[in-house]
Amino acid sequence: MIIFSVLTTALKRLRTNAGLALCALLALVAAVALAVSIPVYAEGASLRLLRDEIARQETQTGRSPFALLFRYIGSQRGALEWERVQPADAYISGEGLASLGLKQESFARHARTDQLRLFLPPRAGGQNQFLRNVALGFITGLDQQIHLVDGSLPQPAAEKPSEKQPLEVIVARGLADEVGINVGETYTLVAGGNRPASIAIRVVGIWAPVNANDPAWFFAPDTLDDVVLTSEANYTGPVASLLRNEVAQIVWYARLSGNGLTATQASPLLDRVAAVRTRATGFVPGLKLEISPAEPLGRYQKRAAELTVQLGVFSIPILGLVLYFAGMVAGMLVNRQRGEIALLKTRGVRDAQILGVYLVEWLLLGGLALLIGPPLGLRFAQLMGRTTSFLVLSEQAEPLALALTWASLRFGVAAVALALIAALAPAAAATRRTLVDEQQQAARQLRPPFWQRYYLDLLLLIPPAYGIYQLQRTGGLQVGALAGSDPFSNPLLLLVPLLLCFALGLVAVRLVPLLLEGLARLSVRPGWVAPLVALRSLARQPVAYRGALLLLILTLSLATFSASMAATIEGALRQAITYQVGTQTRLIETGETARQQPGQNSPPAQPSGDQQEPRFLFIPVRDHLSIPGVEAATRVGTYEAGFQTGSNKTAQLIGIDRLDFPKVAAPFPRAWGGGESLGSLMNLLARYPDGAIVSRDVMTGGLKVGDALPLQMRLYGDQRTTTFRIVAVVDLFPGFYPQDGPIVVANLDYIHDQMGGQYPYDVWVARDPAVELSKVVAGVRSLGVNVIDQIDANELIIREQTQPRRQGLFGLLSVGFVTAAALTLLGFLLSVLINARRRAIELGVLRAIGLSSTQVGLALGIELTLIVLAGTGAGTGIGLAAAILVVPLLQVGAGPHPGTPVFAPLVAWNEVAVIYAVFAITLLITLLVLAVALGRTQLAQAVKLGDANL
Repeated sequence: MIIFSVLTTALKRLRTNAGLALCALLALVAAVALAVSIPVYAEGASLRLLRDEIARQETQTGRSPFALLFRYIGSQRGALEWERVQPADAYISGEGLASLGLKQESFARHARTDQLRLFLPPRAGGQNQFLRNVALGFITGLDQQIHLVDGSLPQPAAEKPSEKQPLEVIVARGLADEVGINVGETYTLVAGGNRPASIAIRVVGIWAPVNANDPAWFFAPDTLDDVVLTSEANYTGPVASLLRNEVAQIVWYARLSGNGLTATQASPLLDRVAAVRTRATGFVPGLKLEISPAEPLGRYQKRAAELTVQLGVFSIPILGLVLYFAGMVAGMLVNRQRGEIALLKTRGVRDAQILGVYLVEWLLLGGLALLIGPPLGLRFAQLMGRTTSFLVLSEQAEPLALALTWASLRFGVAAVALALIAALAPAAAATRRTLVDEQQQAARQLRPPFWQRYYLDLLLLIPPAYGIYQLQRTGGLQVGALAGSDPFSNPLLLLVPLLLCFALGLVAVRLVPLLLEGLARLSVRPGWVAPLVALRSLARQPVAYRGALLLLILTLSLATFSASMAATIEGALRQAITYQVGTQTRLIETGETARQQPGQNSPPAQPSGDQQEPRFLFIPVRDHLSIPGVEAATRVGTYEAGFQTGSNKTAQLIGIDRLDFPKVAAPFPRAWGGGESLGSLMNLLARYPDGAIVSRDVMTGGLKVGDALPLQMRLYGDQRTTTFRIVAVVDLFPGFYPQDGPIVVANLDYIHDQMGGQYPYDVWVARDPAVELSKVVAGVRSLGVNVIDQIDANELIIREQTQPRRQGLFGLLSVGFVTAAALTLLGFLLSVLINARRRAIELGVLRAIGLSSTQVGLALGIELTLIVLAGTGAGTGIGLAAAILVVPLLQVGAGPHPGTPVFAPLVAWNEVAVIYAVFAITLLITLLVLAVALGRTQLAQAVKLGDANL
């Protein structure tokens, strides 16, 4: 009965406070969804990597990692009788593979004997002639992969082999060609050892593989050339009865499909593989599982676990905001019922009973959240899988294969548990106060919270300050396994700015009332009644808006920092990859090679002996413009050159077409060219055909612009010394890094003229992004050009953007911000409405002393506007401060030399403007709701009723 009464009371209280209960449910649902989305995304992203690995391995090696190969080698443990192997064969072929739950694409079995001696049949009056050693065995499951060049398959023998009824076998074409075996011929196999035996065989067929590279083959088919094959029935019957320990080697090979593998199946599959291996080796000691999905599944589990931990650390601030909102709503519920709690205590109700009612209420809400939250978490994880940057989704992203597991649901339960702790804290505090305590507490509203009284907000500034100091000094935070300077692999780097935002937010909440108090002192000017009333109210009762203000500051600071960090990282990524490629698309081409014809002029290089030097033939580069989607194309040759400036150095010699290069090259800031634009540099090459644009490290030997630069050019084995004229100095040049050696840029035609012919070069292309790269490459190949590779900047950018760590971080920040922003706006609206209702008597007194309803409404509007402006300004300023201090220290780079070129941090003003617009609209909505609420409130009646109206 007690349990029933508590449950009934809890349901009635939830119905009475349906609005606040709904807000609390939303907070719990958000917490569960965010918590569940982290492991779900980690498993889905890791599974996508696993599938990519499978596809890549199948393409490169022809063998999927989802293959199982059991093998017993008799030379290591001793040959066995078939009866010893049969239980393992029955288990693996049947129950073992079936228990894995994956589709079988093929299954093959192979057993063979030790080496037997192959003899020709005895001739009249002569002896058997020894041919070579072979093994006798069988293969099943590869009928579709074997082609009979001649003859037929062996048939089961009715009795033991004899000269009159020899054992039917087939041999590989390689063995038949080597020994000279023909279909219909008979031979003798002789086994030595402790049990010598002689087996008469007749070759009934010669076989060859249909496709030697087919992944169904467990070994390369040519390794079976020394095996004479018969049927399984013959091997396990007559052969087993004649030979002793006839199984010298046996193989089971199953190709399994991992295409339908889901996150819920991946981890259990690893356990099932281990169970099958353990049981199979129990049948035959020494049996080994040489190939299995255990290794890729182990990597999958490790990646998923690491990603879950990293995203879990990333989610701490966001979940903290959600839990803070839950605690704030719980505080609103307790404040509305504080009189009831105090009355129950005066009537002898124990604290545990009162707290038990609240516990039941929140358990009911938590149960509903665990039903609603996980499906929403799946949606969050799917959005995370489509995120390319903060609040930026890709429509072309491949959907992740997501599934809810018990492991991910445990994260939701943990989130509910934390929310219950945050929600029950105000109730636990309220149960310790009596009715007299409540009256005394009402007079102590000016008392600051404990974290302000003990200056915890100022103390919280110490950890992020130390973290920033460590970042500036060492470039990273080295803590255990979470080490490095990349925030995608070391989430502690992001905790520094987020903790800084939190600490500064608490400091701002301390300072805002002081600021409002100062403004109130300045607003004593006659006629400023409404502003004076608003400022005085805000300055004297900071507790009324402290929760909403802190939520607003933290949400906006988190959003501003995240947007600026994302804009900087995204900009740095695009610049780094575009610089690495040098253009939009780079085609690695080779020309046709032709030998020097008699009578031609000798090449400039010195020939070695009588060997003729190669010549390269190319189609005109302008022919690339005939390919649909190609907008511009130019030649860029990359060669080596030696020069001396005090010491021997090897330079990167870059040949370009000065007219076409600016049409396709990546953006070239003037700072890279010492103040010169790319067009100006190309004009210098036009003025001086022998001109060279060099990197600054070429000038270390006292050279200056205008000096001659002798270079020993080395092009595909040919060498020649040529003198160039230095016409300009650059710090960077698209597509090339000074770290790889000095850079020398010259006219490609001049280089080829000096060498006496053309040499291979790359073709840099500017193309229409709407045209697929594969179609462009196919079009170029249709011209007769051999394209051996292609490098596309957009593909590299997409590849980096879809890295699980990067995508998970920005995805979590995006869905977290949207969730936190929605709860913040809801909390702000609740705070305003409840505060207006709580102040009904005060507002009635203001009306009674002569203020018009317009002035009262204006005062409330000014209060609301000031809170929004204070929260928005503080949050934006804190976020920008964190971005300016920390983002330059987050070393996220791409390309062979991360950090080249340097990318200046960005402030995401566009995203900040959108945030401002959202909160401005919310302010207007809140003002309208407040006006409607005030219109329904009878302020005069509130004065008469007193506390009864509260």
